[in-house]
Amino acid sequence: MKLLVERNIKIDDYIIYLNIFKLYKSFLLLISDQEDLGIGNVTLGSPPIVEGIKSPTASYNLFGMNSKLLSTIIAEKASNALNAPVLLLLFLRNKKKDEDIIKPLVNFINEVLNEIIKKE
Repeated sequence: MKLLVERNIKIDDYIIYLNIFKLYKSFLLLISDQEDLGIGNVTLGSPPIVEGIKSPTASYNLFGMNSKLLSTIIAEKASNALNAPVLLLLFLRNKKKDEDIIKPLVNFINEVLNEIIKKE
């Protein structure tokens, strides 16, 4: 397991921490509003099966009920961008509405994913 990214972003009054690890042919994303991280929602995103055909990315919410939409969006976007399975642990303790953090968080993740893609 290799740490690729360890960054954070401030959204309103919250700091969101992002860690991305490279595993064997897959990735682990840890996103939290707590510096200690946590488990929270566990979502698996898998890339399109057939290469060259625009098939949808699949996601499976394995555990957790909060921020289900946000974890699905992040897992699908990450697995599609990285073209590999992604296991996402999204741990948000603060009670902020998903719609308030989805856009800035997804933009931040897109920026980080683009940096990873350029390096590889």
